[in-house]
Amino acid sequence: MISKPEPTLLEQLEAAGTKVDTDSMDPKIAQGLPFKPHDMTSNQLLVNEQIMNTENKELVEKTIKEMGKDASFLDIHTVLTAKFAKRVIPYIQGRVLAQTTPSNAFDKEKIMAHARAYAKAYEAEGITRDRFCIKVPATTAGVQAAKVLNAEGIRTLGTSLFSLPQAIACSQADMLSISPYFNEVRAHVEVDLWPDVEDPATQHPFSFRMRHIRDTYDRLAKETGKTQPLIKGASFITAREAMACPELGAEHATILSGLMEDLISTSRLPTYRKGGEWQVRVRSELDKPNVKWANWTPSDPTVSKTRMAELSEADPLSKVMEKDWKMASTDIDYLADGVLDKYNEEDEVTRLRLKDALELFIGGENESKAEIERLQKLYL
Repeated sequence: MISKPEPTLLEQLEAAGTKVDTDSMDPKIAQGLPFKPHDMTSNQLLVNEQIMNTENKELVEKTIKEMGKDASFLDIHTVLTAKFAKRVIPYIQGRVLAQTTPSNAFDKEKIMAHARAYAKAYEAEGITRDRFCIKVPATTAGVQAAKVLNAEGIRTLGTSLFSLPQAIACSQADMLSISPYFNEVRAHVEVDLWPDVEDPATQHPFSFRMRHIRDTYDRLAKETGKTQPLIKGASFITAREAMACPELGAEHATILSGLMEDLISTSRLPTYRKGGEWQVRVRSELDKPNVKWANWTPSDPTVSKTRMAELSEADPLSKVMEKDWKMASTDIDYLADGVLDKYNEEDEVTRLRLKDALELFIGGENESKAEIERLQKLYL
């Protein structure tokens, strides 16, 4: 009898109840997985990768020529985003996601205008509203725009999200989902900013905020009967972090292409050693005979309940003294003018990480802008 191969870590993550989303616009990534991922997300960096990819040269040039010299950079970028998404949608179960321009993260009207432009571009490619979602920043302008867009039937996701007030605001805006960043964006390139811990579910500082959001959404659902946004964890650096998602209560895990390769390369995790998972990830460990391996198993529900309860009583990222710290209130109207921005500014972690995330995406957008405008001059 032929023995059945052990399921990969990615398959184990899915089986444990956390749905896998691909954080890549490359159709080969989604197509090459052992099962169809649920959603495909994107941002200005991922769109820029596709614009610069020589394999897409013909599509990019053709789109620019067809749209003509009067089309703005943003018009062309928006249409290209939809065209890139169209190539991936046969290989996913759910929605493709696009992010509104980070340059206008604090302008409600411009966020709405761009979201509507995305909707038009998707629909022109035959992608219906039940198959796409628009990512908006968790700022006052973003959540206010989302409230209007959701009422129009354009579903939204709250992104660049680092705090419970942001998550509550997204619930008040009737968003479909949120994307809390487990690691700050700079931690992907600056090792000193990455929490190197053995048990990310209980020891990573952002796990506390993940559980605050999960517990608050569960309470709101029970008290109000209102469906809460799906929690789609993002910005994971290691396989060990991604595998913490089921215990942290994330319904989805958004996985970058490199980490996706890690998760499908093995069925087990290398046993933890300090400093061992930065740069040297699962893939590069596979052939090392001295590496010890351990099976991954979901936490026992009873044990997990106790472990997670401890996270509900603290926030190591907060600058408020432990004795004075308290959970954010759900009675505040975070959609009122300036309210969410005030909370974002007062929380140092949110203020700095939101700034870094927006600057990162603006950088990717600017690279695309320069390339599109170069091609416009060349062909029009």
